[in-house]
Amino acid sequence: MRSFLRKDLLVFWRDRKEVLISLLAPILLIVVLNFAFSDLFGEDAEGLDIDLGIVLEDDESLGFEQFTETVLGMDLSEEEKEAMIAQASSISPGGLMTSFFSDPELSGWITTRELSEVDAKEKVANGDLDAFVKIPDGFTYDVLSQLMLDQPAENALTIQIEEQSTESDTIHNIISNYLDTLNFQFALQGVTDGELQDPILPQGGREVIEGVESFGISQYFTVAMSFLFALFIASTVAMKTTTEKRERVFNRIILTNSNPISFLMGKTISTFCFVWLQLMIVFTVSHLLLDVFEGKAMAFWFGAIIIITCFSLAVAGLSAVFTTITLIINNTDAANGAFNLVIMLFAAVGGNFFPTQGLPEWLQKIGEWTPNGLSLSVFMQWTQFGDFQTLIIPMVKLFVFFVGCLLIGIVLFPRRGRA
Repeated sequence: MRSFLRKDLLVFWRDRKEVLISLLAPILLIVVLNFAFSDLFGEDAEGLDIDLGIVLEDDESLGFEQFTETVLGMDLSEEEKEAMIAQASSISPGGLMTSFFSDPELSGWITTRELSEVDAKEKVANGDLDAFVKIPDGFTYDVLSQLMLDQPAENALTIQIEEQSTESDTIHNIISNYLDTLNFQFALQGVTDGELQDPILPQGGREVIEGVESFGISQYFTVAMSFLFALFIASTVAMKTTTEKRERVFNRIILTNSNPISFLMGKTISTFCFVWLQLMIVFTVSHLLLDVFEGKAMAFWFGAIIIITCFSLAVAGLSAVFTTITLIINNTDAANGAFNLVIMLFAAVGGNFFPTQGLPEWLQKIGEWTPNGLSLSVFMQWTQFGDFQTLIIPMVKLFVFFVGCLLIGIVLFPRRGRA
């Protein structure tokens, strides 16, 4: 068996182009994906820090006086006028906006400053401000007239930005949601006899579990792409058997009375070596280039090597089945197409192309039984929790997958009477 193993290692090593592709392709793809999606999903990105300007041109007292004069000039009873004016005196549109941005929950990541419109435009153009909110002259009067008298507003609250960005979109969404909430409360006030009631809103928050680290998008791309390209090595090794089959190398091996299982074991062990080395190199280079697993202790890398080793065994078992099928089937193109189809299906349900959370539950269950899906899932858990107990059962499953595939390959493998 040693001579067969040496033969397969040399055959693969002499194909330098194949070796370079299997190493450089996943690394290049990981780097490209990380740079392409870092701004959208990067957990390492800096926290949101918004600089917002407030341009306050409205005179609230003057607006209230104008509203009072309008109410006094209406054809209403004195009691209705007094009630409407008293109710309006409790509403401060501009004050609600400024106090809203002073809320402790927002002040931690939104910095506001009050300045003139000229200065605000200049600072937005220079990039010193992400945006500014303009509370125009007559805003108080318009809001009170619209709420109390159902008159159309002439002066609207405006938001000015220099260019579209995450910060500007966040500001727009925050203000829009807040104004919608205010409108809801004022509308509710109108049907509850003037008593303003707090709307029942869902309680939200962020709970941080101690001892649990996040599994970021850069780590996902590194692990998912590495495992995906490792699966293709099983197909590559099996397809190299086509050349030996065409040149009748396998027939000559059988005629020499050599054990044909040694031929299969040589393919299986060489696949394990190729996959293990590929994964170790890709993980190492990706970490050095992108600092994917920053600050991880040696215990983490020890667990990662265990996962890589067991996954390499599973891929080696898969190559045993592929090699046997290649020797049995005369149409090698059909065999190659079938192998690639199996690998692509494994990758789709196993989460190598995209996270499986969007798939139906039954497909997620199937994906957890594929070697790549199981390895990706356990690698995610290992990164987050670092508990060795989470490795035991998945590693046993991968080893059972390897043994099962190897037995299938041995049972179906052509021998002297069937070759």
